[in-house]
Amino acid sequence: MRVYSTTPSKEKPDVIVVGSGVAGVCTSIAAAEKGASVLLIDRNHGGGASALSGGVVYAGGGTKQQKEAGYGFDTPENMMAYLREEVGDAVREKTLKRFCDESVSRLEWLEKHGARFEASMCPYKTSFPTDKHYLYYSGNEKSHPFDIIAKPAPRGHRMVHPGFSGAGLWRALFDSAMRLGVQFLPASKVERILLDSNGSVTGIEHRTLRHTSPNFRKHEKLCQGALKYQLLLEPLANRMTRHALGIWQRESKLETTSASAVVISAGGFAFNPEMRQKHLPEWSNVKALGTPADDGSGIKLGQAAGGSVSHLNRMSAWRFLYPPSALLEGIVVSDGGQRMMAEDVYGAALSETIIRNFGGKAFVILDSALMAKAKKQIWEQMQMPGKAQAIEWLYWSRKKANSLETLARKLGIASDGLSHTVDACYGIYLISPT
Repeated sequence: MRVYSTTPSKEKPDVIVVGSGVAGVCTSIAAAEKGASVLLIDRNHGGGASALSGGVVYAGGGTKQQKEAGYGFDTPENMMAYLREEVGDAVREKTLKRFCDESVSRLEWLEKHGARFEASMCPYKTSFPTDKHYLYYSGNEKSHPFDIIAKPAPRGHRMVHPGFSGAGLWRALFDSAMRLGVQFLPASKVERILLDSNGSVTGIEHRTLRHTSPNFRKHEKLCQGALKYQLLLEPLANRMTRHALGIWQRESKLETTSASAVVISAGGFAFNPEMRQKHLPEWSNVKALGTPADDGSGIKLGQAAGGSVSHLNRMSAWRFLYPPSALLEGIVVSDGGQRMMAEDVYGAALSETIIRNFGGKAFVILDSALMAKAKKQIWEQMQMPGKAQAIEWLYWSRKKANSLETLARKLGIASDGLSHTVDACYGIYLISPT
């Protein structure tokens, strides 16, 4: 049962949380557990990019699920050793240590609030397991050099829910927040953070489409429909988003809500072309994942209130080779024919190398045996919609030839470079499926 803030409240909440994805909902729950009154605000009707995600929580250090699957050796120290190498300077050492030390208890906290995880370990390398498996290696844990820095352990805990699990994870946590008395104010965009003369937060100014508006339910249905179709039918989702925006622009009212604390968890800027061009010009042509509300407005709110930002030049972009896992036994090469890196790395790591160092173009080279093996694995290791995408890649969007020279010509890559790479790698450096 959703608890809407139905009229401009005369009661001042202790905390306002802007953005109701999983991060915002968890923040609201944590504040409510400590006795704070919380107002959770969302531009649409909840979920955001979290509801489109796989619902995978990165946790380790000896979780119940790890122990049940036979990976009880993982410790906070082992997890820390891996993550320190993985994240570089993106996270402070103290913060990273706390994340690792508290990982087990944080996963249990999520379970207390309705999330479900289990120990069904995925036996092959995958970017996202099928509904048969809910624990897997979700990063670079088994890839070189990470595998010698820390003992590899699976830490991808997927919410038990069919398909992309993010919607189920978000719903469980959102319902818990509502039970704790968090007020939810949807269809609301925060225009600015209000500050007093000393720079202290006093509240927010926001435009809100109240649920008493004649078109509120229509707006809600359009937003929910857009979220449903965002990944697979983006043109339809965009039409719904534009229609919903028109309703909101016509019927929303400017309001002010006071609070002494405001937390911003309003997403990134994947859907803001100007910000991407400014901070990540190499990523300008990468397809955005998330929702159109990931337009950087939350970042700008924080900056306008005096907040600082960092690492805006980093973005996670994915081109996964796997599944099917047989593709890991191929060789990823540039248009110069040279091998790029170990093929079994996480998709974002591979993509960053492709984009930053090779102009965004790469090719995976397979022999006929590997191609046959990969085609068979589609039916064992994948489910829709990824299965359809892999079928298209392996049956139609590929080139084949009886010689490397002919293949290089068809692909438009350097023949000498490709021949040298294959000669150097064949039987020596090929990556076995993991």
